[in-house]
Amino acid sequence: MNSALSSRLEAAVIALTGAGALKDRLLIAYCEHLEDLEERDLPDEVQGPFAQMSKAMHSARALPGDSVVRASIRKLSSEEAQQFAALIVRIYGSRIHSLAATLRVPARLSGPTRNSTPLTTLLSIDGGNTGSNRPKHALGP
Repeated sequence: MNSALSSRLEAAVIALTGAGALKDRLLIAYCEHLEDLEERDLPDEVQGPFAQMSKAMHSARALPGDSVVRASIRKLSSEEAQQFAALIVRIYGSRIHSLAATLRVPARLSGPTRNSTPLTTLLSIDGGNTGSNRPKHALGP
């Protein structure tokens, strides 16, 4: 499990949710957290789209004192910037989903929880006593 990759993807998503113009947030997310990622380290289903985004982020000619990525993002349409931001969120979600799939669901979680979303499963695995006053044995077999 590559927790550094997960942390970088999470940091990119957090950068995207900050204040400011979308293109500025996209620049921060990409340059500070994603630019040097290897596509082969990502889940299979997002490797192609990530490669396309990386190519687009390096497609414009930079003016003196500017970076190629900044120039490329500046030339994106609003719709393209939104699509790339959504892709970054999708990549993070795909990573979390693939991590959840590698976890074994303990026997005590059989039943309704088995069909829950991966995040719910992850939280319930780690939770132990989830804040309720019920003893652990009250959770079922």
